[in-house]
Amino acid sequence: MSDFLLVHGAGQGAKSWGKVWGHMTAPEQHPPPLYRARQAVRVRAVDLPGHGADAARDAGMIDLAEAVKSVVRVAEQESFSDYTLVGHELGGTVALQALSELPRAPRRVVLVCGIVPASGQPAVTTYPTPVRLLVRLCKTLGAATGRDIPAPLEAINRYRCGGLDPMDRIQTIGHFGPLPLRMLTEPVTLSLDSLPCPVTYVVLNDDRLISASRQEAMASRIPGATVVQLDSGHQVTVQRPRELAETLLAA
Repeated sequence: MSDFLLVHGAGQGAKSWGKVWGHMTAPEQHPPPLYRARQAVRVRAVDLPGHGADAARDAGMIDLAEAVKSVVRVAEQESFSDYTLVGHELGGTVALQALSELPRAPRRVVLVCGIVPASGQPAVTTYPTPVRLLVRLCKTLGAATGRDIPAPLEAINRYRCGGLDPMDRIQTIGHFGPLPLRMLTEPVTLSLDSLPCPVTYVVLNDDRLISASRQEAMASRIPGATVVQLDSGHQVTVQRPRELAETLLAA
């Protein structure tokens, strides 16, 4: 069974995969055997530079190349050979860009509402107009003040927390960090016609940040991509962790 390398979205971290990780690695036997040579599924979530455990760094100055190197480094450290690479939102852009640099190509890439920009366009172009304007404002303020500018809580709640119950909303907003402004606004060119492995695109039908129709349009840019529908808002790792885990394992 394939191992998994998970890449989070903008402003989040490896912890955002916590519930999904739990469902993917839960033992099939209860109680589980006392000794196991190796867990059936090895799941490793990455903290991109400036996110999660590395949040002390200025997330706004991290570029895509540095994010890609962090994914490659984890793949090398874990000696991944037979594995699936998963990217949520901006993590999808990172995952696709990493394919040309990974020591061994994954057996499959799964993009969960993954951002696949048009050639030469930045990732931020996939966001709705108010969010694009907000990102530009945060970038301007960050350049003027020399520090990370967090996204307004109202925007996080409106665009990222649709479908979540009150406690999950509070936790999601509380764990959300500054946006990786440079990664979101730098032009991206992806070599989609010569990918070394197949791609599955998971469309989140109730996403308020990136509409389902826009997700489907991005999936169509990848030749031969398999499209899977999931009824969830943007924070699928919190709202539908079991369903997402089952989708990843089935992929």
